[in-house]
Amino acid sequence: MVRRTISVPASVDHIVRRVAEEEGSYSAAVARLVEAGSKQVGKTPRPSWIGRGRGPRDLGINAEKYIRDAIRKSARRR
Repeated sequence: MVRRTISVPASVDHIVRRVAEEEGSYSAAVARLVEAGSKQVGKTPRPSWIGRGRGPRDLGINAEKYIRDAIRKSARRR
């Protein structure tokens, strides 16, 4: 049998361990969580303001511009 090892952040490990208490196995819990997550991918559309790394409206690329514009608009209202 092939043994596969994954590295996860402590916060994810905490979730897996909680689920593993119900499942009885860390590996089974990981498999169930991955399967559940993969079923969710693509089901709900991502809001336009969430960055994707593409396009002129990408929040990640344009965050400073959006924040600067918001501050300017807020200052004008006063």
